[in-house]
Formats: sequence, C-alpha cells, structure tokens
Amino acid sequence: MVEPVDPIVAIRTLLLREALPDLALRPGASVVARVASKGEHMGVLVLAGVPLTAQLPDEVRAGETLRLRVADVTSERVTLQLEPPQSAPAGQPPAPPRAAAARVAVGEPPRRRLEGGEAVDSVTLGFTSEALGRLDLRIDLRAGSVQVTVDTPGGQVQDLAHGEAPRLRDGLAVKVGREAAVTVRARRESVDFYA
Repeated sequence: MVEPVDPIVAIRTLLLREALPDLALRPGASVVARVASKGEHMGVLVLAGVPLTAQLPDEVRAGETLRLRVADVTSERVTLQLEPPQSAPAGQPPAPPRAAAARVAVGEPPRRRLEGGEAVDSVTLGFTSEALGRLDLRIDLRAGSVQVTVDTPGGQVQDLAHGEAPRLRDGLAVKVGREAAVTVRARRESVDFYA
C-alpha cells in the first residue's frame, strides 16, 4: 500500500520543462525553492531562479525557502514533498530573515469616466514581490466586458505573465460574468536626463 504524500507541492510538468529544460527531476532528487508569493490554493515558487506557478500546502508562507524531495513525475505534474527542516549544527549562525511578503497597493483609486457614451470603471493596482519585481495592473470594467493591462519589468517575468494571461482572463470572466481580455506588455521606465 502506498501512503499519500503530504504535505506536497505540485507544479505543472509542461511549465517546468519549458522554464527549466536542463533540470532533470527524478523521484528521490532534492531541490531548494523559495516561495515568492502565496494565494489561497496557488502560489509562485522560484526554482533555479525561475518563477513557477505551483499548488502549495496551507502551512507554506510567502518568503520561505523550502527543501523539497521529488515524490512523483507524470506527464501532467511534478509532485514535490516538503522535507523536514534541518536543525543547524551548534555554533552556526541563525538563518537569515525571511524575504518580505508580496505587497499590493492602489496606484490610482477607482474612478468612473465616459468613453464613447459608455461608462467605464477603472482602477490601477501595483503588485510588488521580491521574485517578480513590480507588476502594474490596470482594470477597466465596462457594461459587457473587463479589460486588464499588465505592465511587467520584461524578460522572464513578462514571459511568465504572458503564459498565465489566459488563466487570468478565464478567471476574470467567471468572477465578473463578462467577456474578459488580458494584455501583457513591458513597462516603459521613465528616464530623467539632466544637462
């Protein structure tokens, strides 16, 4: 009889293979990952410097560094088991403090405007985490649709956001009961020049 693996961390295999093609994960192998952010059922793990969406157990917190053992690899997911924390040998300094948790702030407060005779409600949010940097989200809600524009720092974070955009779009459509669209783009950074 096989005992269920608990607590576990599950990551979609396809995401992992695309993000880390050179990382061979076999049952029994050990890896270290950091929890970049954590939602109710999903979160972002940083494995070998690459942020990955993962299903995380309740006791895991944002900012934690996890020691994980590969429990199972299927064509759909990689299942990792949390290893118990190792106590530091006597005379060793304590572990460094945990990374700051992700923060969400209102960039522009909610407002209503008329556009082509149609009321549009909008709000701008800033999401900041150590792993992803700053993401700016502009949400425009119309009578029949919701449009989200995500401005990212670019690079791997932008690629990750592009990969997750369909999931955000589908989740929004279900939550607000309207047609949804998500646009991901690189944030334009301002530069000041002085003569």
